[in-house]
Amino acid sequence: MKSCEQALGERRPLPVVQAVTEDGIPLAALTTEAVRAEVAVEVQRYAVETLRELARGRSYDLVESLVQEGQRDSTVVVLQRTPVIDQDGARREIWRGQQATGANRADARLDVLGVSPQHLLAGVPQSLLRLPGEEDNRRMVVRGLGEILRRISFLLNTEYAVPERDQEGRAQRAVRIAQVPARVVIGARKPQRLEESLRQLNVHEHLRGQLDYADVDRALGLWSTLVKAYQAAGRLGELLAQEVAQGRIAAGELDEDAIADALVGARALDVLAVLLPPGDEVSPLTLRDVAIRCATVLVFPPFPPRPQNLAPRAKMPTGRYWPVVRTALQEASWARENADKAKRRTEIWAAVVAQHFRRPGPLAAAEGLFGKHEVQFGVRPDARSLASLLTACRQGDAGAWETLVRRHLTPGLISAAEPFITPNQGSLDSAARKGVRRAPSNAVQALVNAYSVSPEGVTRELLLAFAEAVLRTPDSPAEDGLRPGTFWVPDPHGNPRKGILADKEWFDAVFPPLASVRRAKRQQPPADVVTGAGSESNGGDTVELDDEIPETPLARMTRLRAELASAVASGTVSAAAVAEEIGRLLEIVTEAVRAREEAGDEKEPADVRALYVEDFNKIKEEAAKIAPLPDKATLAVMSL
Repeated sequence: MKSCEQALGERRPLPVVQAVTEDGIPLAALTTEAVRAEVAVEVQRYAVETLRELARGRSYDLVESLVQEGQRDSTVVVLQRTPVIDQDGARREIWRGQQATGANRADARLDVLGVSPQHLLAGVPQSLLRLPGEEDNRRMVVRGLGEILRRISFLLNTEYAVPERDQEGRAQRAVRIAQVPARVVIGARKPQRLEESLRQLNVHEHLRGQLDYADVDRALGLWSTLVKAYQAAGRLGELLAQEVAQGRIAAGELDEDAIADALVGARALDVLAVLLPPGDEVSPLTLRDVAIRCATVLVFPPFPPRPQNLAPRAKMPTGRYWPVVRTALQEASWARENADKAKRRTEIWAAVVAQHFRRPGPLAAAEGLFGKHEVQFGVRPDARSLASLLTACRQGDAGAWETLVRRHLTPGLISAAEPFITPNQGSLDSAARKGVRRAPSNAVQALVNAYSVSPEGVTRELLLAFAEAVLRTPDSPAEDGLRPGTFWVPDPHGNPRKGILADKEWFDAVFPPLASVRRAKRQQPPADVVTGAGSESNGGDTVELDDEIPETPLARMTRLRAELASAVASGTVSAAAVAEEIGRLLEIVTEAVRAREEAGDEKEPADVRALYVEDFNKIKEEAAKIAPLPDKATLAVMSL
């Protein structure tokens, strides 16, 4: 931005527009004063960068919005002539349609076509619009709107004519923006009157356009759009039957209309009873929990695992569900990993799950609970019921406890009558606020860690009693001196300690803030692994220390035991893959020899065969290193 201002003499450009005159008579078209070509380009670049800077607060991707839905709103375009003087002194007149309203949409359309606004003034590099058979010339630029449009049309039509064209290619994306509703102003005899009318038109569009929605209303509106998009695509029943019901019921047996109405709040949750895991009775608690499971998997749909034979730079298959989310929420491509998508999806999730509680918590209290990894690869619900998860926690399953906390307790911790997790915002800092200021992800991680590395006075009986109270209390009436939805703190034996209210002050004292929440780069999980059961949240306000906190032997033992099962499974898959590759190598060599004999051709030269033998010997050396390792692991595991 500074470079643009320096090129313009440290001033903001205010071009003068006037009517074209001939023999002193104003005619229809508008024009500007002639300027040097480099100044005109800098003015254009400055305007576009300023426009994009102001548009960064937009909650959606405008380019993807146009690509998915096309341009629906009409714009006003004013025909204008821009005289420029090239470096050699030659004068050119460039005719363009200047966007009086909707300039950001015009920039987005050019972005889809692969050109920029300043190209229309300085010329488009030939490499961007090179026609088939045309020699590549790095110094050539294409000038004139007619020639630019001819080349763009030819390239897009050629690409679109291919039946196996890329559905995310430029031609396919350009189809949706081929028609633009617009009112074109040819010119005016009195530019001052035109300027005044356009100024008032902008004021009306920006001040009296869309209604101002609150964040919760906007998030719930997006949620309704998302559910209906799944239903329209025929994916709602399929996704819920596969991921929430775990295949126990066929997608065709689900009443999609009733389920969609229940999810968006237009019907009672009773219709979700068919999705309950085995062992869960139909109750307000279990129905609320299965509704939260549905919301989680719909907002963060699972992504298919990467094919083993996919080339490193090849495009990833996006599966059946992510395109629905992208169309509904108008997101950028799957490969563009950014925190904005994670934040917006988390806000939608927080608004939806909060509606299932009598006292909905603020959206900011869920900030950072889902990160970029969950957006890209999704969240797979655990197949176990609430009762099964609680039983597994009593038996010492740390993974079950983390799943219980992250996927089932967190909504109740945020939307409780006495909330245990609040936003990490300074505006809430006051004498009336309970507990300490901490990021939501920090509070969740502290509760997760308490199962394996228990703070002083915390037992597993206390943790299980606290979890059960959080799950059942939202529906509890006032009793024994308690307000509705509140409960007494549990003692180390799991019994309620009457007179001590469970609130954020108690929670922060028992589960103190962590000094650091370590962030680990997570890889894509396989399709049969429950996503999120052993993952850390990678969002929120955290502090990175210079030195890592020393890990106690007990915590290290628990962590390594939890990692052992996945390491064994990964090693098994890797060994099978190596064996398959070597078998394929042998098959190729054998087939090549057979083909040579059938063709009656001579053998490869001796030096070539010798090189192959050297490569095979290297493979044997690596295999010899692998063979003793499983034996050593077998002996070591006997002392586990």
